[in-house]
Amino acid sequence: MKTSPILAAALTLPAVLALPGPVLAEPYLGRCHMGECLHYDQVSRSVIGTGSAAVPGDLVLVALRSAVSDRADADPATLAREAPAPVQVFCGMDRPAYRLTDGAYQGLDLVTPAGATTLVTAIYLHACHPVAEISDDPFAAAHALGYAATPMEVHADLDALTRR
Repeated sequence: MKTSPILAAALTLPAVLALPGPVLAEPYLGRCHMGECLHYDQVSRSVIGTGSAAVPGDLVLVALRSAVSDRADADPATLAREAPAPVQVFCGMDRPAYRLTDGAYQGLDLVTPAGATTLVTAIYLHACHPVAEISDDPFAAAHALGYAATPMEVHADLDALTRR
């Protein structure tokens, strides 16, 4: 029986998180809300799957170390970071999505500003475009990268996400 790339990645996840890797996105501010700012450091990035002919894209696994501060301009070198945690996103212009803890995929509208989606929009853009210049406004950055408004529907799994 052939192991799917997603299952293989899931089985090796602890090894992926333990291996040192180059920082593939500069440390960045995810979001500030009510006096608390979330900062992220992307320590690894792997393409672990692909979309379909109908919905092209890449399934990307990143490991993120988070830190909390009371200031947006906190020096990244001084922040106490948590252990890396896995995050999966589907990088696709037609149907960008974020993998939820239950295995479903939340569609993302990357260009319509909404406070509640600022953090996941920043995570998505840094995971999918690690060398792009992402401004403090992730929605404007997504627009500049060529994204358009997309439905924010939930898809049961990757097959459902990549089917038309």
